[in-house]
Amino acid sequence: MRAIEISGTNRSQAITLPVNPLSFEISQGQVNQTVTLLNMGEVNLLGNRGLITVSFSSLFPASPSPLARYADREPEEYISQLQKWKNRKKTVRLIIGGTDINFAASIERLATTYKEGDRDVYYTLELKEYRQLDVPAVQMPSTVPKDNGLNDRPDTSTAPRYHTVKSQADTLWYMACKYYGDGTQWTKISAANNNQDPKLLQIGDRMLIP
Repeated sequence: MRAIEISGTNRSQAITLPVNPLSFEISQGQVNQTVTLLNMGEVNLLGNRGLITVSFSSLFPASPSPLARYADREPEEYISQLQKWKNRKKTVRLIIGGTDINFAASIERLATTYKEGDRDVYYTLELKEYRQLDVPAVQMPSTVPKDNGLNDRPDTSTAPRYHTVKSQADTLWYMACKYYGDGTQWTKISAANNNQDPKLLQIGDRMLIP
């Protein structure tokens, strides 16, 4: 039986679904654009892949069941945690065992169903892949009076550097080798990112390079 886990930042407050859905749907579009040319008519300009969407339905059981291997709380506690992530605009990490699904995601839809005489809570959940937007820093020119002798002074300020983790090979040691030429300088990167534990790096994390 595969495990399906939803967790907060750095795998905090993880939820392992107690009852797996009978099926789950994984969909992914393509950001193509159709344009009309005078002599050719419509043509399709191929773009990059769209975001992955995962949706499934299952239940949170109120009573112990052989099928609920990972049940560790009441149904309303599961719902409350999912709503908290959704309402506070927090991303989560979705991991589905036996598949390539392991990425940051946003909770797009959470629907619950309550049945008379049944304490179980039935739900439908839809999550969409989240990509971090890397916006390059824009350095604003400084304005100084023309007659104060400072116009020829070189601008020594530099924009902060960031490295986005794209694979498991992007370790702190790798970043130190890439930016400093010395892997032992990884502690400097860790300190600049609130003493980031190298074992907790996740794909999509954005690291400040001091």
